[in-house]
Amino acid sequence: MRAISLYWKCLFFGLLSLNMFSANAQANNNVLVVHSYHNEHFWTGYLKQGLDSSFKDDGNTRLFHEYMDAKRYPNSDFRLSFLSYLETKYANTPLDVIVISDDPAFNLIRNNRKQFFSTVPIVYLGINRVTEQVLNAPNMTGVFENRDIANTIISIKQQTGQNELVLVIDPSSTGLANLAKAKTVIGKPGAPSKIHIIETLAEDEIVDVFANINSNIPVLLLGQLTSPARNNALLSWNEGTQQLATWTNNPIYTLAITTLSHGAVGADELDGRQHAMRAAELAKRIIAGESVDDIEPITLAQSQWIFNWEKLQEYNYSEKSLPKDAKIINKEETFYQKYKLMVRLVVSAFVVSLLIIILLMEIIRRGSITRQLLAENESRYRDLAKAGANIFWETDTEQRFSYLSGDTRPLYAADATQLIGKTLSEICRSKPELSFPWLEYENAVAYTQPLNNLTFKVKLPSKDIKIFLLNGKPIFDSSNNYIGYRGISKEITAEHLLSQKLAYQATYDSLTGLINRASFNEQLKAYAQRHQEESQNCYLCFLDLDRFKLVNDTAGHLIGDAMLAEVATVISQCINKQDLIGRLGGDEFGIILVSKSQAEAQALCERIIAQVNAYRFHWNKRLFNVGVSIGMVPITGALNETELLSKADLSCYRAKEEGRGRVYIADLDNDDLFDEAKQMGYIANVAQAIEQNQFYLVKQVIAPLDKNSDSKHYEMLIRYRDEHGNIIPPNLFIPAAEKHSVITIIDQWVLETVFKRYHQYFPDGNTVVSINLSGISLSNDEFVNKVVELVKHSSINPKNICFEITETAAISQLTRALEFMREMKALGIRFALDDFGSGASSFGYLKSLPVDYLKIDGSLIINIVSEATDRAIVESINAIAHMMNMKTVAEFVENQDIQNVLAEIGVDYVQGYGIGKPQPCDPIN
Repeated sequence: MRAISLYWKCLFFGLLSLNMFSANAQANNNVLVVHSYHNEHFWTGYLKQGLDSSFKDDGNTRLFHEYMDAKRYPNSDFRLSFLSYLETKYANTPLDVIVISDDPAFNLIRNNRKQFFSTVPIVYLGINRVTEQVLNAPNMTGVFENRDIANTIISIKQQTGQNELVLVIDPSSTGLANLAKAKTVIGKPGAPSKIHIIETLAEDEIVDVFANINSNIPVLLLGQLTSPARNNALLSWNEGTQQLATWTNNPIYTLAITTLSHGAVGADELDGRQHAMRAAELAKRIIAGESVDDIEPITLAQSQWIFNWEKLQEYNYSEKSLPKDAKIINKEETFYQKYKLMVRLVVSAFVVSLLIIILLMEIIRRGSITRQLLAENESRYRDLAKAGANIFWETDTEQRFSYLSGDTRPLYAADATQLIGKTLSEICRSKPELSFPWLEYENAVAYTQPLNNLTFKVKLPSKDIKIFLLNGKPIFDSSNNYIGYRGISKEITAEHLLSQKLAYQATYDSLTGLINRASFNEQLKAYAQRHQEESQNCYLCFLDLDRFKLVNDTAGHLIGDAMLAEVATVISQCINKQDLIGRLGGDEFGIILVSKSQAEAQALCERIIAQVNAYRFHWNKRLFNVGVSIGMVPITGALNETELLSKADLSCYRAKEEGRGRVYIADLDNDDLFDEAKQMGYIANVAQAIEQNQFYLVKQVIAPLDKNSDSKHYEMLIRYRDEHGNIIPPNLFIPAAEKHSVITIIDQWVLETVFKRYHQYFPDGNTVVSINLSGISLSNDEFVNKVVELVKHSSINPKNICFEITETAAISQLTRALEFMREMKALGIRFALDDFGSGASSFGYLKSLPVDYLKIDGSLIINIVSEATDRAIVESINAIAHMMNMKTVAEFVENQDIQNVLAEIGVDYVQGYGIGKPQPCDPIN
């Protein structure tokens, strides 16, 4: 210790005299750079290069580099002496900025900020951990090193295919910070299942330490090795890598590119020069007069994977397993890379020679090219003519054939030579096997109009039907005199049949032969429009088979399809000819009943139900039967076809809810049936509603009846704004969200929002908040894991979090609820059993549940002043809860009279509009 003190005193007097000598030669701007490590440390060297290069052209700024050497002298006395040395040395130097590299020096100066140049702005770099304390520290900004060690580990597993990793660190602050980052990878997808952590490694321990470690397991070097032969001095990164490569056969990965020439396979390199240059830019902004508090710190650092080609080959690692942006050094050059100039010269010479040969050939062929082009054009014309038409024809002014080419026998039963000079009428009029549109043909010819797509049929002796297409146009000479027609005749039998098939498929369902959904919708649209004009009584029926899925699951889809076709026939036989039936998809059908009263339509639907119930499908000595539920809606002009189908579908759903095998008739003047449609609309796209901030939180106070209690307790409640800004009550969207299994998304949003903004909502940090969880969410393992992760990584005191679970949800998911509650209780979370008294209200279940609060349902509270029975029930619940060491909370406390009765009973807390209405947690626009 005395030696260190004497060392700093000598150094101080020497530097003091030097400082006084050079004071007059100072530049206008002075920047002190304090490095954590010695000047030979590779990372420190890169940082110095980056800073010096950034200021090399700035003649008005001078950099002073100082080195704390924290790795070799880690004790606090040395560091305080170093700090005293800096204070004395630069006492007379007006510093504009202090640049601090890496954690040791930064922590030293930050902890002694009041004594050490407290008014000089600080720019830090190489800081490993991004914390709110550093981000919000006054009069400083900087660049975080913030390496993504977790992603480095995952990338190593992807490269090597090994599910284990050896992690070597040192006890320095940087090493411990890297270890903390590395531990965040545990349990992540793609991470190794086992990580061996070696916190301190001496070079003479390597063989013993790695004796029991498989040589295929990769090693990630995040710290420096020590050398007992040098009084436990730290080895350089290159030396440490070389020692590991010498005494182990394991693939070695580091964070420094220089280690690649000392045995490392790859390095996830953070370029120290670029890192320092980013910090230098911040320092220049401060020197230029910008306030340091207005300069945002840079929190993200990007690294670059670099690999040694020879080591990749040694361990047989494929390039495909490397990250996409990785660089490879020492890679063997290809033949082209070695002899690039020679190859280019040879190729150029070859191309020139080839061009000369082509030019000579072109000159030789020039004489015959015209004849060849004419021959090719003639051949091309014939090929196109043959592909495009069976017959080419021309007529004179009297419509007699003057030219014919192609096979005329299938169409005219004669060769082309036999047809020249005859008219089409003379050839075909007397042939009963040919059906031709003579009227359309003669009208066009009479007025010299084009013959467009005249279709006609020919019946062959084999009784096959051939379909032909005739097209033609009038032709004129150079003087515009009419000289006849020119055209083609082409067989289109295959195209015509395909067109008919496609038209059928576009209209009809191939399985049942009924019209399909698209055609049914068109017909429904027409009936809806017709109703406005004729006021005809029509009804739309939506049919959904009951128990049909059982047939598919037990007998297979082929049998299910066969049964579905037969059921379609049964239904079709029940309706009249003027009615319309279609298959809407799956086991759903639609029927439009025409010109019927409601009683007649209902009677027909009940007949369909009876016929389907009586039907039996025989297969493999087994009998299957199905039922049908029907929703019926009157067709009015007030609703379009989409709205009518939606209402009928909802009515069918209501028929199923009421027991299946029945018809439910919708009353369009009663909105009760369609509340569910509104609810579904609210929750149709929960993810989008979250993105557009349509959900928001309110808080309602839960007040203690004990006047001496200073506890603060709120229940967090969710609210929803539609796209028009209207507030939708929770009872309109929460039940639908639970019914359609999207409540878990909402629960997760509430949880994440409360955990993220707790300190914003409750600055005192000591307020209990109750958060509602649905039974569906409790049964979702992914959700439960998310809750555990939020709790473990939150800065909120767990005792200030209370999860509310309804009595019904807890009992219906009892095993899962107990497991979740015990896991949370182990972390310090509290629980409340909500709506107690509204469901089964079993005290036996209550005995099993480890809850802290029992919330008495409001239905027992609201009339407690006048109803003696309600008061007696509440008194018993309160007494038993207290006996089980639970606090009680009364809901729906609307006035002072209710509050007085609850106080007499001894209830602990009260909640309701008489205590406090829900208040928004955030300002509402």
